[in-house]
Amino acid sequence: MSFLRPVRGCARRSARLLACVAALGVAACSTKVGLQKDGTYALDGGEKTMDCQRLANSIWGRLQILKALPDRARAEKAAAAPTAALAFGRLFGANKGLVALAEYDRERAHARSLHRVSTGKGCPPLDIERELAASDAAIAEFRKE
Repeated sequence: MSFLRPVRGCARRSARLLACVAALGVAACSTKVGLQKDGTYALDGGEKTMDCQRLANSIWGRLQILKALPDRARAEKAAAAPTAALAFGRLFGANKGLVALAEYDRERAHARSLHRVSTGKGCPPLDIERELAASDAAIAEFRKE
């Protein structure tokens, strides 16, 4: 019966290894790419490995989107809400039922995450706060109403 002991030990090690792999898989799946509940943005693997030039291009592209969103929010607010849920959201919702405000929050968090990666890699600095000051002020007006 002593020849069964190594098999039992191997089975235990295999079970432990399988449990560890499953735990790592669950942990990896729990952080989804995109806007998180705490307002941060989880980048995908490709974005984390971009070089400085690609990071700068991505940040500048997002800044241009963000600068256009106050006008979209203004047009969206002037138009009738396309659904009852959005109409209700305009009265009581956090984003006032405006899709543009939710998009602004997502794009702003994405730009900040890209900027953190860029800064961490020692890339030339970009002053995204200065670039977005006017857009932030315009979006803030929609949140007050």
